[in-house]
Amino acid sequence: MRRFILPVLVLVAIASAGEAWAQAAAISVSIPPTGRANGMGEAYVALSDDVTATWWNPGALGFLDQKEVHVTYAKLVPDLADDVFYTYPTYAMKVKDWGTFGFGLVYLSYGTSEGTDPSGNPLGSFTSYEIAPTLCYGTKINDQLGVGANVKYIRVQLSPDFDGRGEGKGSTFAFDLAALYKIPGDMVNVGLNVQNLGGSLSFVTDDNKDPIYRNLKLGVAVNAYQKNQIKAIGIADFNQLLVKGEVDGGDGSYPRPIYNFGGEVSYTSEVELALRGGYVLDKDGDIENATYGLGVGYKTFQFDLASIPQAGGDGPGEGLDRVTKFSLGARF
Repeated sequence: MRRFILPVLVLVAIASAGEAWAQAAAISVSIPPTGRANGMGEAYVALSDDVTATWWNPGALGFLDQKEVHVTYAKLVPDLADDVFYTYPTYAMKVKDWGTFGFGLVYLSYGTSEGTDPSGNPLGSFTSYEIAPTLCYGTKINDQLGVGANVKYIRVQLSPDFDGRGEGKGSTFAFDLAALYKIPGDMVNVGLNVQNLGGSLSFVTDDNKDPIYRNLKLGVAVNAYQKNQIKAIGIADFNQLLVKGEVDGGDGSYPRPIYNFGGEVSYTSEVELALRGGYVLDKDGDIENATYGLGVGYKTFQFDLASIPQAGGDGPGEGLDRVTKFSLGARF
């Protein structure tokens, strides 16, 4: 239990995305799910060949042939607090002649904190969180092109009304628009997702509103090698935050793009094994480091884990331990 919540919120924002992204509210919807994608440098928009396309690229949902369920879990500041965590359960199913429908639920817990008055007297404990239930849809236009969209309700609950000035909470609606194009030849995919287009969040009063995390995600995936039971994939994403903010003493311009690179080598027999690696280049967030991960699949089940870096440097909230993300999925 912590006495002050603000430092924890700042640390979580840095842990999930870096200082550049922390200019936007509702940081929970910026945290990428699945151990597979995180192991490949947090790049996945042009691959998205599983149910987590509900977050990465709903345009890819139309290519799913089975029902799928998946959950991702991670402690975001493992060296500071055990009750600050992120989870993303999601489900999708194909409906004949209609396309693929899905549901995802972003949940970010900031843990339990203790409220105090200006004199330091305790006012009671409370739990802070962010939640974003999401309805998802994707369909194939043809064998090469899939398009999709998400509609989500975003709610941020920071603190209760202790002193009569109102609760620290805000909510809004947002939507994503996405597409996946498979270049003929089954070698290269191109993906696009414009995330979280919608309203801003106001806390306590309507006087000041904070824009939610809005992002343009563009990527390419290459089927680099496939022979017998071995397959190799290369992937890269480009991210541009669509929210202006003063990053590193800037003048309110857009932050610099974030680049994500990665790859996967897998061997498939009765048991599928995969090794992954990648790199995150986020100049404004002070993240320039490698990611790595592995995956194990058996029949309809898949388990993945990944280790990802946080912001470097020696300032407050920087130089934190790496985050490990776990995910478990099943097809049926």
